[in-house]
Amino acid sequence: MPPHNFFTENNLTDHGEGLFEHIEGFLYFVKDTQFRFVALNQRLVEKLGFKDARDVIGKTDYDFFPPSMADAYAKDDRSILETGRPILNKVELVPRGGGFVDWSTTTKIPLKSPDGTIRGIAGATRPFASGTSGIDIDRELGAALQEMKQNFAATLKIPQLAQHAGLSLSAFERKFKKVFHMTPRAYIRHLRVHEACYLLSHSSHQLVEIAARCGYADQSHLSREFSRIMKKTPLTYRKLYRAR
Repeated sequence: MPPHNFFTENNLTDHGEGLFEHIEGFLYFVKDTQFRFVALNQRLVEKLGFKDARDVIGKTDYDFFPPSMADAYAKDDRSILETGRPILNKVELVPRGGGFVDWSTTTKIPLKSPDGTIRGIAGATRPFASGTSGIDIDRELGAALQEMKQNFAATLKIPQLAQHAGLSLSAFERKFKKVFHMTPRAYIRHLRVHEACYLLSHSSHQLVEIAARCGYADQSHLSREFSRIMKKTPLTYRKLYRAR
């Protein structure tokens, strides 16, 4: 069954594609209530490995992504359809090929017909640096974020990070989770995995050395954390993306 013509009738695809096609780095999409793509910008078409949007329309994330990744996207989409609440500025690591991973920021909103019925989902993903430009985080979280990025391999204490931000511990954790959709500790884990991805694909360091450089207690700790976040073991990742 083709996607519902509600989207075409209301010109959602035309306006969305035209707008986001001209904003560097943005990936734009619209899905129906069955999570099928009904619109997307050319940049996303090419990222999925195609030249024409017609090769993507009517398909779902499961046609393009590993099951673990598609499951995560479907979970968010289902939540929006069931609750009507948007997901705003969700920060996550997204593979971009060649062994690199990027921080990306994703926002998804419900699309409703005039009677209030949710008829689909619209979303945009952009690089994290641009994704945070509309969020006033520098004033309250900037110093703590800088400390985390510079010293993620060290043993960072969350209360000390809260002090960097000039906030109480509870206020810091609430603000951080509201902005990043993860705890400060989870953010640090993601920073470590980000660095591990680079070292695995662009260095000849042994796993034990990479573990030490990225702040893991040992090689086993690296393997557990890396596999949990990236859905691949460090050795598998290295074999796939090792720079030649």
